[in-house]
This record gives sequence, C-alpha cells and structure tokens, in this order.
Amino acid sequence: MMSSSLGLQGDFDDIDLIEDVEGAFGFRLSDCDLSHCRTVGDLFELVKARLPASSFAGNCATAMTFYRLRRAIQPRIATTLRPGTSLSALSDLRVQELLRIIKEDCGLRPPGHFISCWGCVALVAIPALPVAAMALGLGWWSAILAALLAISVFRKMPIRLPDTLLTFGDLVRSVSSRNIGTLAKQGARLRTSEAWDIFRDVLSDHTLLPKEAIAPETLLLHPKLANA
Repeated sequence: MMSSSLGLQGDFDDIDLIEDVEGAFGFRLSDCDLSHCRTVGDLFELVKARLPASSFAGNCATAMTFYRLRRAIQPRIATTLRPGTSLSALSDLRVQELLRIIKEDCGLRPPGHFISCWGCVALVAIPALPVAAMALGLGWWSAILAALLAISVFRKMPIRLPDTLLTFGDLVRSVSSRNIGTLAKQGARLRTSEAWDIFRDVLSDHTLLPKEAIAPETLLLHPKLANA
C-alpha cells in the first residue's frame, strides 16, 4: 500500500514546517536529527522525546487559551464570546487588530493568516511600478511615488484568516496548538496523545492532506523526492 505524503517539495516549505513545529512546541530540533526524518512519525518521535515530563498533568491548554483570548477581546465587542460564537461576531475588529491583540495583549502566537488577492497584486506592484516608471523615462521621482503608492495600497489590503476558522472555538484551538510549548510552561497539560493531535494540527497548515489522513507513516516530502 502506497504511503500518503504531505507533498512538501523541499523548496524551503520543509523549513517553514519545521520552524512552525518548533515555534508551537517551544524548542529547537537539531539539523542532525532532522536529517534522518523521512516520515511524520520520525519527526514526531523527536518532538515526543523533548516533551517535559512535568507537563503530563496540569490544566487544559484550550481552556487556558479560551479565557485569555476572551478576557482580551470581549471588552472590544458587544457579543458574548462562547466556543460556538461565529467569528463574524468579531467583524468590528479588523483581522490585523485581532492578530495584534493575540500577540501583544495575550502574549501568544497568532494563527496563520493570508493576504487577500488584491493584496498580492499590490505586493507585486511595489517593485514593478518603479521599474515601469523608469523604463518609460518618467524619472526617479516618479519611480519613488509609484513605489509609495503601491506600499500604501498594500497596507490597506485586508488580511484573511484561514477558511477553516469559523467560530471562536476554532480560533482558540488554533492559537492553543500554535502555543502549546508556552502554555505547557505555564501549567498546561501535554500528554503524548494531546501532543500528537496538536502536532497534526500544525502539519495540516502545510499540506492539502486532511488532518485525519496524517499518520505516522505519512511521508514528509513528495514521494518522488522521498524515494530519490
């Protein structure tokens, strides 16, 4: 039976994944150990070996995150925040402001987020417009103005949260998974089974493979690269 794969291409997407795992669990993995990782299970064994024994008993990390986020966000909106509250209830907050609150007020890593399509266009335009202005012989001042205009447009473009985050509970679980190392140091429980579930949460942000399909035998790299 052919093993599934996260489909990583080895073009720095594997480095992004490792950095995300390290950020979530709060420790660095050695390049020597990582060089021997071929499957998801291999990588998780490295993570499991670094789990602090003291974290096997403690508070629920998700509950800790829920109360911390609710305490910071609730004064800014009218709707009472519960796990099932739709994220549309946070519409009074721009996504940039929500991410700032999570990072600065709560001291936690915010969830993954994306630039809108028009934001991507503006990002490409930052170097392209000045080059076009110079090519048309409009002068350096026109190139500078074009760059400033593109930067201004880019800064105003909306940032989106992943489509999988539909409720406040989804947001809480995402933030909890991305900060489990920090939360464990603050008294959160982190058993091996919980670490595996969180580990797959982190990996699912880097693959089209559904979280439920990520297994220990799942290859990290695309099969053509893994078998090379």
